[in-house]
Amino acid sequence: MERDRITALTYFLRFLAGNPDGDAATRAMVLGALAPVHISAGQVYAHNGADSLELVGNFGYDDEEAAAFRALPTTLPLPVCDTFNSMRAIVVAMGQLTHDYPFLEASQHDATEAAHNAPGTHMICVPVINSGVPIGAMSLQRETELEWTSDEWQYLDGVTAAVGMWLNNQRSILVDRWRRTAPVPHREVRISDRQRQILELIGNDRTNGEIAKELGYSIPTIKKDLQSIMRILGTQDRRATAGRAREIGLLPERRIRD
Repeated sequence: MERDRITALTYFLRFLAGNPDGDAATRAMVLGALAPVHISAGQVYAHNGADSLELVGNFGYDDEEAAAFRALPTTLPLPVCDTFNSMRAIVVAMGQLTHDYPFLEASQHDATEAAHNAPGTHMICVPVINSGVPIGAMSLQRETELEWTSDEWQYLDGVTAAVGMWLNNQRSILVDRWRRTAPVPHREVRISDRQRQILELIGNDRTNGEIAKELGYSIPTIKKDLQSIMRILGTQDRRATAGRAREIGLLPERRIRD
């Protein structure tokens, strides 16, 4: 391993030993530990005992986007959720990101559109694992072509292991701190008015025929819109679609009947 990588990782470990807050640790990771492999931005998510990932550290990502994607159900069709669930690294070219993950296109902020489509830029998501158990995930950006050797991937594993030890010891503190200091989250999934109406009726257990009759469209049109909604939300059936829509606030929670 090159001397500058050893030095960068050593200083990063010393910094983490002081239990810094998440944003400071992520800044040190991007500008220090991962500088030898040319990472330009990073986020650290923690799995805090629920079926969701919570952002605990951000550096280099737009503040509005960081706030919008602060808390993520692990079932969301997003690269950082996929890498957490699969426990393997996922690399996606930014120009391909919204094609592979339509949910991002539907909820994408105008401020980050240029970054998502920047030529040569890649998103690299890696799981954070401690004692063989996934405890979080990291989302990284690299603004140049990704042509890493096995040595670079091993180096990233070393940095991730360091983050894992720090995150395992500080998870609850980091989650609480980021909740109190982060910008107010706001994420709006962009679907058409007709798709929103269809989604609401699906949430009320209406059939395609009933929806078509109520809204005045053909059944094929309803099916086509439903398929588009499922593609955006990454679901395969009506029940999962309604459930995912409730998770992200597109539908209100179902009331429990007395």
